[in-house]
Amino acid sequence: SHDAANLESKYLDYCVNLDEMTWGGTISYATDAELLKTDDLAISSTGNFSLNGLTVTDNKLNRKLLTSSSNTLEEVAVSGLNKIHVNKLIMNDLSALQRDDEKHKDSVRFKQLSIENIKLTNLNSLSINQITVDHPGVYLVKLKQTEWEHQQWIPSSDKQKSADSKNNTPGSDQFNFSLQNLTVNNADLCHQNKITDFYYCFTSEKLHWTGAINYDSQPLVASKINLTASGDFSLAQPEIKNLTIDRTLLSFNALKLNKLNVSNLEDVTLKKLSIDNLHALQRSKNKLDNTLAFSKLDIDKVSYKNDVVAIDSIKLTGLTNTVSKNKSGEWEHDKWKSKTDEKPTATQNSTKPSGEPIKISLKKVLIESDGEILFIDNTTKPAMKIGLQKLSFDIKDLYASKPKSNSPFKLYAKTLRHSAIDIKGTIKPFDEKVSFTADGDLKGFDLRAATPATQKAIGHIIKSGQLDAKLELLANDGILDSNVSLSLYQFHIKPMSKEAAADLDAEFGMPLNQTLTLLRDKDDSIHLDIPITGDINNPDFDPMHAIVKATSKAATVTLITFFTPYGLIYAGGNIAFDLATALNFDPLDFKPGEAKLDEANKEQLNGLTGLLNEKPQVHLTLCGTTNQADLFVLYPDLKEEQKTNKDKDKDSPEKEIILTKEHKAALKKLAIERQANSKNYLIDVSRITHDRLILCEPAPLAEKDALSGVEINI
Repeated sequence: SHDAANLESKYLDYCVNLDEMTWGGTISYATDAELLKTDDLAISSTGNFSLNGLTVTDNKLNRKLLTSSSNTLEEVAVSGLNKIHVNKLIMNDLSALQRDDEKHKDSVRFKQLSIENIKLTNLNSLSINQITVDHPGVYLVKLKQTEWEHQQWIPSSDKQKSADSKNNTPGSDQFNFSLQNLTVNNADLCHQNKITDFYYCFTSEKLHWTGAINYDSQPLVASKINLTASGDFSLAQPEIKNLTIDRTLLSFNALKLNKLNVSNLEDVTLKKLSIDNLHALQRSKNKLDNTLAFSKLDIDKVSYKNDVVAIDSIKLTGLTNTVSKNKSGEWEHDKWKSKTDEKPTATQNSTKPSGEPIKISLKKVLIESDGEILFIDNTTKPAMKIGLQKLSFDIKDLYASKPKSNSPFKLYAKTLRHSAIDIKGTIKPFDEKVSFTADGDLKGFDLRAATPATQKAIGHIIKSGQLDAKLELLANDGILDSNVSLSLYQFHIKPMSKEAAADLDAEFGMPLNQTLTLLRDKDDSIHLDIPITGDINNPDFDPMHAIVKATSKAATVTLITFFTPYGLIYAGGNIAFDLATALNFDPLDFKPGEAKLDEANKEQLNGLTGLLNEKPQVHLTLCGTTNQADLFVLYPDLKEEQKTNKDKDKDSPEKEIILTKEHKAALKKLAIERQANSKNYLIDVSRITHDRLILCEPAPLAEKDALSGVEINI
């Protein structure tokens, strides 16, 4: 009551300021003969209405509840309460629920809202032809687990709550709504959770819907939602940004839905969905550095009905991907995880999914990319970087309703170091226990790429080596019965310490380097058949452990089979057998400090071409070298210093040159360029395939008598 009201107990305290309100038109009562024949209110009106300079202030909070510069209703036509038509409604510069943040001064805003051809019939049927919103903004803030910032604007009263609870019964009145076109320009929608540091904003240049949307609050079947839609949808330049870490979660140029038809959310068809130039999970301040990106995604002929999603085809092009570990060992993309503000209750944990799972029917998936798909491990020194620079994956006939049916697939990929992977086969992806059968090849894999990982894991570096593999992949009801035939060319590893060598020998079951020596053919190649077995559905199954175990067994069998007939006895590693034969060629000599091939070098390489063509199984190792003469060309001051010291004391021996990090890096760069130029010549001119030419990891040397060139051997 008024007598009990004071500053503490007041429920509402609003002030409304209005600069101008204008009505121009006609208002009449009981003049329409046709209207008088109905039960409707006999009021008629036509005209225009405007409301300018509107401000609503909440004096309890001392903040603006609502402001708007101008609002107009054009060509309002009222014929009773059951027939109302507005040609156009325009609201300008609306701002609601004022905040203290300079960046987000309000919780809701827009520059302009325009609604065209509004028809309200029987007070329960609303149709709109066009809605256009310019620069809309929404900013929602969660303060505590059950408290939102905007709740301060909601008056609290025990009486009001009880009244609301009594009146909070479902109404029986029916309401219909229809919309033809919707356009939203330059949207900015944000949500911040101050408990979990969750702070995301969604922005877009334009959202556009053309078609029909219809909603009925009372569907014919109570369990269904009576919503239908038919039309085209587009979204231009959207971006979802994480403001906590100042990185973009997702952005793309455009999303288009062509000929979308929705009936009660239970029957949906779509002619085509396309997304252009998507970027996701930004990794650094560089906007082009993303965890995932692609050029184009096209999904054709989609339908959803009776819990079945049927898709004619999916095509993804221009895929790039970068997954990395930080120096601490954490995944780089873990920064996107936020702490949770709610612990799952026992009830939440025990809930069971209702209804049948959605079944997939997919005729064809095609993934093509010339972009890099990378894995970077920064826990190693140097950081290990491996990946693909070309990918093509094709799979067909994926039917969840037929889990026993085979889906044929093809995979082709090229690694960063030009090796190729080619696999074909079939798979049953929806079977309770996955089955597959496939054959393929891996050609020309440069094993040096794994050196950082082997150095960290087993204390060994890979000095040189190339891998070819014949893959026979088979799994029946989740049980692997596969075989990998490995061919290793010029494979040489080196332990970083005696302890590392002993540890690896113990894990492998035999002295590894001695075993590799015995397994080498005359061309320094190693051939092994490695069976891989195990239950792929068992979470404890470790494929790498299975490979190490199988390799040990295969090596042992190979030793017994091939070397016992020759009278050699394996004595637990106490005796080293060296049966390898190496064929060394005259090295290429380079002018000091140069990496360019001269005519003599080319002639020498041309001579090797004949052998390589006659012996297709032969692989060559090319290893760049440097000497003191190279160092003096690269650093002339060192030569002058050496000469000066010699002139001062002619009887003393030459002073040893201590190489700095800069000297070593320059010599190594020169050695790498020499071996790379030699390999490129044999590939480009002699047409030798790259997988037969193996490069080493050169050591920067500056001895006086060392070779300045490229060593060549089988």
